[in-house]
Amino acid sequence: MKQPKVITHLVVHHSASHPSTTVEEILKWHLERGFSTWGYHKIITDDGVIHSCRPESEVPASIKGFNKGTLAVCLTGSFSRDTPTQWQLISLQLQIQEWKTRFPSAKIIAHRDIAATECCGDNLYAWLKQRYP
Repeated sequence: MKQPKVITHLVVHHSASHPSTTVEEILKWHLERGFSTWGYHKIITDDGVIHSCRPESEVPASIKGFNKGTLAVCLTGSFSRDTPTQWQLISLQLQIQEWKTRFPSAKIIAHRDIAATECCGDNLYAWLKQRYP
């Protein structure tokens, strides 16, 4: 489905898996769930590399019932128990900054702000809300 021109939310997720999870593993999980490709537009691996996944011109598959008009980024790891690497946090800041330049009125949220989930984990959520209240 095509993305509308107005992006209202930038949504942050975690993979709820081992920090070394690869983008290929996430693609496999998403294909097994019936998605046509990755659910996220960007995935940031533990080395801080930002991987472009789903085209930004397409609506993501990241929060059931709340995808239209959103861009989704996922960091590999389970931040209910672990903390993101410094490289992931630097890359997340850069990605948010790039999106906010293009979509200045978009609100930065975590998956848990919309749905009953622990995503993006307490450790990443605290960092996110401290910088983007």
